[in-house]
Amino acid sequence: MGIVAVSLLVPAAARADRGERMERQGERREKRGDKRDEAKAAELREHGKTKAANAMERKADREERRGQRLERQGERMEKQGERREKRGERLENRKANANAATPATPAQPGVTPATPATPSK
Repeated sequence: MGIVAVSLLVPAAARADRGERMERQGERREKRGDKRDEAKAAELREHGKTKAANAMERKADREERRGQRLERQGERMEKQGERREKRGERLENRKANANAATPATPAQPGVTPATPATPSK
């Protein structure tokens, strides 16, 4: 039973970790789009290269949107992982309670639930 519980929790924990990683990656991409490409676009404008500067700004916008998308996706995955962890814990508790509630030996030794009761004559 412990193996089943652990196997349920491992994917959930991995999903939560992956979600956190994607969220951080999205934040980095967003910052990168803001800083690097926009600075390069400003530099190109100074040299009179407006088309290239516009292209660079579009690239920065795409990078920023991708970062935001990754961040949202990471948040969703993290929440989903947390929900799955809780679900696995509830399932584990439910199984533990079900096994604890059933007695190990029948109330009357020699009588099993499958044995029909016979009236004494």
